Amino acid sequence: MVPSKILCVSANPAVDRRVYLDALIPGEVNRARSSLAMSGGKAAHVAMAARALGVEASWIGFLGGAIGEQVEAELRKLTIEVSPIRTASATRVNLEVIEDSGRITEVLEPGGQITGDEQTEFLRLFTQNLSGSWKGALVAIPGSLPPGLPADFYAQLIDVARKAGSKVFLDTSGKALNEGIAAEPDFVKPNRKEVEVLLGRALPNAQAVAVAAREIISRGARSVAITMGAEGLVWLESKDCPAWFAQPPKLRAISTVGCGDTTFAGFAYAALQGLKSEDALRFATACGAANCVAELEGRISLTDVENLLPKVTIKSLP
Repeated sequence: MVPSKILCVSANPAVDRRVYLDALIPGEVNRARSSLAMSGGKAAHVAMAARALGVEASWIGFLGGAIGEQVEAELRKLTIEVSPIRTASATRVNLEVIEDSGRITEVLEPGGQITGDEQTEFLRLFTQNLSGSWKGALVAIPGSLPPGLPADFYAQLIDVARKAGSKVFLDTSGKALNEGIAAEPDFVKPNRKEVEVLLGRALPNAQAVAVAAREIISRGARSVAITMGAEGLVWLESKDCPAWFAQPPKLRAISTVGCGDTTFAGFAYAALQGLKSEDALRFATACGAANCVAELEGRISLTDVENLLPKVTIKSLP
């Protein structure tokens, strides 16, 4: 049995609207064949995946307007505990366009402006509950920051969580990633493009990604996984461990949106279960692959994860 819960932090939640069409033609009127909307943002995907794996999940985030109410209602339907911080700005809507060819185009809104009072309330509730109902939870902080929040907002949360005795996992980009790494989270999972921006250089292969992972650890992170899309991912379990490379099986994906988030959830689950090295990496990679064949992003199946485990290829990197 998993000994604790995952607390998912959502600074910039969304409703994800997915539309299907024959082909997207820029500059023209495009008529969708069908569409659907679902609770989104990286933290929602992580919480959904955690529930699919049998982990108790809580979610805290900024929510505003009718869209925010929709996000909250859908998360509650999935038996995810929701702690909303109400905002004057409406929650954003993200668009995912899927063409018959399999090509996916995403349009992500920046999110509404967060006020100083809303930020203060978030920090108050977060701090209070980490000493109460969330005590001992693994804190997962994935996603971007909306306008109005400082670049060190996640670093502040990491400091609070660490003082409360919680492990902290981080997945973000840009200045928030740089500040967050310096706050010494237990685990960081950026993708290759985000690390290239962070370090200011190209990472053409797994060996270069492994070198980058060691640099991120030297900056403060205790463990680092860098995802490389369909190519796989590189994981450095700690500064004294060898770098591992995992390659997922080739699948015909319904959508790749959320694969990094379910991989992140897989690493969190592995940490709660005490899985180490190859076992942890294999499980997390299988979670990411399972999202490719899930009908909705984040809604992975434990059966799919278990079936994919033996199909993941793992090797150590020199």
